[in-house]
Amino acid sequence: MTEKTRFVGRAAEIAHLEAGWRRVAAGQLSCVLLSGDRGVGKTRLAEEILIRHAGTATTLSARARPLGGVASFGLWTEALEQHLRALPREEVSALCGGLLDDLAGLLRSVAAVRGAVPSQEPPRIRLLESLGMLLANLARRRPVVVVLDDIHQADASSWDVLEYLALHFPRTAVLMVATAHPGELADQPLAVRILLDLEQRDVLQRLDVGPLTEGAVRELAEDVLGRVVTKDVVEWVVERSRGNPLYAGGLLRALRDEGGVPRPGLRLLPEELTDRVRVRVALLDDDAQRVLQVLAVAGGPVTLGDLVRFSGRPLDELAPIVRRLTHTRLVVEDERLHRVAYEISHPVVQETIYEDIGAALRFALHRQVGRALLIVGHLGEAALHFARSADRGDDEAIEVLQEALHQAEERGGYREALRFAERCAGDRRAWAIEGSGHYGAGFAGFLAGRGETALREIDALMDGAVEPGIRATVKSRLTSFLSWGTGELDEAAEAAEAAIDLYVAAGLPTEARLAALELAYARGLRGDLAALEAGAERVLSDAEAAGDDRATLQALGVLGTARFYQGNFVGAEAAMRRSIAMARSAGKLYRLTWGLMSLGWSLGFEGRFQEALAAFEEAKAAPAWRDSNVLELESHVRWLAGDFEGSLACAREAVALNPGGLSLRRAMGLCCAALSAIETDQLADARRDVSAARRVYGDQRWFFASDFSHQASGMLAWREGRLPEALNALRTAAEGLMAMGAAAFAGPILLDLAEVAVEAGEPRVAEEASVRLDGIARSTGRNFHLAQAALARAWSAVAHGRAAEGEEAALAAAELLPAGAYGTLRARALVARARSLEASGNSAALDILAEAAALFDASGAVWRRERALEALRSSGAAGRRAADAAIGASGLTTREREVARLAAERLTAQEIADRLFISRRTVETHLARVYAKLGVASKGELVHRLAEIAV
Repeated sequence: MTEKTRFVGRAAEIAHLEAGWRRVAAGQLSCVLLSGDRGVGKTRLAEEILIRHAGTATTLSARARPLGGVASFGLWTEALEQHLRALPREEVSALCGGLLDDLAGLLRSVAAVRGAVPSQEPPRIRLLESLGMLLANLARRRPVVVVLDDIHQADASSWDVLEYLALHFPRTAVLMVATAHPGELADQPLAVRILLDLEQRDVLQRLDVGPLTEGAVRELAEDVLGRVVTKDVVEWVVERSRGNPLYAGGLLRALRDEGGVPRPGLRLLPEELTDRVRVRVALLDDDAQRVLQVLAVAGGPVTLGDLVRFSGRPLDELAPIVRRLTHTRLVVEDERLHRVAYEISHPVVQETIYEDIGAALRFALHRQVGRALLIVGHLGEAALHFARSADRGDDEAIEVLQEALHQAEERGGYREALRFAERCAGDRRAWAIEGSGHYGAGFAGFLAGRGETALREIDALMDGAVEPGIRATVKSRLTSFLSWGTGELDEAAEAAEAAIDLYVAAGLPTEARLAALELAYARGLRGDLAALEAGAERVLSDAEAAGDDRATLQALGVLGTARFYQGNFVGAEAAMRRSIAMARSAGKLYRLTWGLMSLGWSLGFEGRFQEALAAFEEAKAAPAWRDSNVLELESHVRWLAGDFEGSLACAREAVALNPGGLSLRRAMGLCCAALSAIETDQLADARRDVSAARRVYGDQRWFFASDFSHQASGMLAWREGRLPEALNALRTAAEGLMAMGAAAFAGPILLDLAEVAVEAGEPRVAEEASVRLDGIARSTGRNFHLAQAALARAWSAVAHGRAAEGEEAALAAAELLPAGAYGTLRARALVARARSLEASGNSAALDILAEAAALFDASGAVWRRERALEALRSSGAAGRRAADAAIGASGLTTREREVARLAAERLTAQEIADRLFISRRTVETHLARVYAKLGVASKGELVHRLAEIAV
């Protein structure tokens, strides 16, 4: 017997059922149809409503069975018989009234009271009436709740009872809760007709029961495992079960029985689930089973055209088979834009079918699918199937894998290369591929531990008899995975050092230099940017002396980024542009994309926004640019420049391109998304992104990205008024970046820290931030950083009550900023200047604050705009007028827009009042506000501003 788990995650469904119960309590017949996949919890949900009302209602239940069609009224007979057999004879007689003769032929309990079964069965209509009267008599005593499970298997006469009750007993206090599988129900015309009729009579409500949410799966996991569970356990269960409670519960029990390993996974699928799958599959004919096997081998969505090729069946023969499979819900169909695809409904089902195929047939099907894909030119997908069907020495499979890996690397298709690298593990010849000795960050950033695990296994198999070049290749790739994927930087450095030695022993100097770059990166990722720069310089010098263009190209790129991070923008640009020119000349598309996106990032943080955007656009010209992290870097620059919507768009696209999860390198996009969502006041999105970033980085220090996560957390805390938390998080981020010398990124955080410190009443913190930012600005010499430093100085002066000094520094900050970009930063300088003037009693503060609000509005900085407007409105009538003027047409209410439109059409105040059914005085009040907000003085001027009024 399957262990029963806690009932979770069905609050909305219970509320729907309770609404049906309230109708019944009011004396009205009601029916709720629960439909959904097998195992989704329909029966458990129906049972829950029985349990909830067992004390106040008569509860009946029955389950239809595959052979139920041979027993007339079988579903109702089972439900009523279970109840009647427990009652005294006289009570059964009273409930049946004068209908003992009619009911005795259906119900044994009634026959026992009557003394015999009637010799002749009454007409069908009398049986329907008798069953209806029996239910009505039960309902007169107290409401009745009937659960009819698997009603799609019910006999026709049981469906007739349902229809008869709706027609003739609509004012009976009976709640019927039925469960059904939608695919099988759709094949029964009688059932479909009756259900539609009940809906039209407002007797029936349908409720689709879907999968559990992630939160509900977490509750279920903690119930089964008896402890608080980590996110990776929850995500594993959700992915494998698709939120189906049956599969989720089975997987969790199996996980518990196998010891609840730290990294979730099972040695064997639980029998309680696989047995259910096997029973369902065994009911299918041979043709349907063979198509299921092909889908299981394909392992994902398969288009109809591909399914024809994979199965070797013509379309007219395949179509009815697929239809049967979708009705069983073993297979799901997805139709979008004239493209139809099929996939096995659950991973547990797919894996059970796959394991049951048998080794020989599985081998043959993989090769069959692989060859079909190869014919239509899908080399990458074909390679994976050839790998699954390869023996050692299988020349055909090795040839396909080598070609696929080579093609993926040439195109910069690192996700594909990762999969091929894993598949190549079984044959050493697959590693002896010309030119494939170095992957780098671009490749490793896409793994989620899978490639690193595969390479550890391969590395363990490589003994001293294996050629040093092959062993070095594995070590080098392992370095990338450990550095950029899992963040195990000490082990990455050890692997890099071993790779260098092995490459030297193998007589492969270029590869040794590239491994030395990986070693430098392992140290840089740990926070030693000076080591990263020095390592790149050594490799560059050695490569140039040897005429090694490949290593020179990559060393220049690494050197350029290391200089940029530390604020050496001149040196960074020189190295990057040399690297870009070499990549373009050599036709190295990924290196070209990498160089351009790095240049765009550097230019953006130098204050050259338009040039940065041009570099990003050029980077996107390469076919495989999405395998780089252009979008994350562009999102970061757009956030800095005040283009928050653009920043969000880039970050969202980057997340969508990586549905399997984000690596340490790419999760930086979540931080950028959070920062921009905070500015645009999309707090729900910001909280989600901050939480996701913290899950990736936790307390781990990984390059500067982990500090970006602290920055996002701090800004969210600031927005939500949690000033001590904001100060702590921003200080942590700033100190982390300053410790590693990442001057380019520390500046904006120090500026935020200075402003938050003023609000929190921490003048010493504001001063410390100002001093540090001043040091960065002096080292870079760039106006953009000098402006940030001046603004931090202004906030420090405000915190210490030095109004004149604050006003002067804020004015200098605004004047140093480039025109046309970084508008939010310019507006922040105006806010600081207004605060300084306000402290000295200067009335010009209102106009300056209004100008800041308008700039915030233009850049979409909703949160900061509202802060500025709130400050204005708290300054009396003059401040309120300034606030209205600052926000312009966007601040008009719906009624003000109506009045403005009619006034622009030259209607008088009285005519507008008559048209809108309001008083003339109200119209005049609205017009006064419109004029103030739009900055006009007459209807004539209003006409010219009509385009700004979105009515």
